[in-house]
Amino acid sequence: MTSDTRFGLILALTVNGLAVSAYPDMVAVSQKAERYAFDSVWLCDHFLTISPDDYVKDAGIAGESGKAQSGPPPTSLPLLECWTALSALARDTTRLRLGTSVLCNSYRHPSVLAKMAATLDVISGGRLDLGMGAGWFQREFDAYGIPFPPVRERVSALAEALEVMKAVWTQPNPSFAGEFYSLNGAVCDPPPVQRPHPPLWIGGEGDRVQRIAARAAQGLNVRWWSPQQVTRRRDFLDRACESAGRDPATLRMSVTVLLAPTDSAEEEARIRTEFASIPESGLIIGSPERCIERIGEYRSCGIDQFLVTIPHVVESQYLDIVGSDIIPRFAAG
Repeated sequence: MTSDTRFGLILALTVNGLAVSAYPDMVAVSQKAERYAFDSVWLCDHFLTISPDDYVKDAGIAGESGKAQSGPPPTSLPLLECWTALSALARDTTRLRLGTSVLCNSYRHPSVLAKMAATLDVISGGRLDLGMGAGWFQREFDAYGIPFPPVRERVSALAEALEVMKAVWTQPNPSFAGEFYSLNGAVCDPPPVQRPHPPLWIGGEGDRVQRIAARAAQGLNVRWWSPQQVTRRRDFLDRACESAGRDPATLRMSVTVLLAPTDSAEEEARIRTEFASIPESGLIIGSPERCIERIGEYRSCGIDQFLVTIPHVVESQYLDIVGSDIIPRFAAG
């Protein structure tokens, strides 16, 4: 195994059972992850949790291998706001990188977001990874009174937002005039610690979003993809990078997976049933050795970072097993 394999822990997804709701629990889990040599922790940019049935429908994965659960859907559970929680975690951790997986571009003007990101990068000593996406959860937009444009418009606005943020971070007197956004002297002082700016990650599986990543980001995150899907996508991403005038090897790629190591067949079956809304391709469940083998398959196709969500991470033993039995297998040596 190679030493450049990085493991990030997602502290909150919209699916019930995959979100840490209380801040003291978030601190405890993050500090444990730090001791276990996780590279980073990540928060989603959502305000509501949803039932597995609704996740299948709203996230657009029903056509894949995801299966809706039967029975009445659970109500929404508490979910901390991403930026506020990350700012607090900057003081309650010392080494972990702090990531957003992913920010919804529609929820904040990119010039304000750039200032927020620079501030968090300064406070954390240069530990921010900024993940961005076009947004998909229409019910959340509607609930909070935020306009929900057609997907083509949301994706175009995302591309323009990246230009805006880079201008704010790198220009002494930023100005910009585009279709969606404009700037006139949006000075960012102090600038980010990381130069020229914090790493930008784009989350999404569509062609246009991934072309944006190839053109303007340091990394691309896909959720629930199998190693085979990653391999099939490589030619497309290589061509997109070449069209953007960059070396394809400079575009990092991460995958979001559910990770639950267990030697119990009964427990494995229970987890698969509870999270049947997630495509089978995105589940890494079974003995630690089986999980290690599956992670190795991803490594073979070029994935160097894993954003893992761990079921019921506060109460379960999965985090301890990942930290003691799996991550060390991917260390140098």
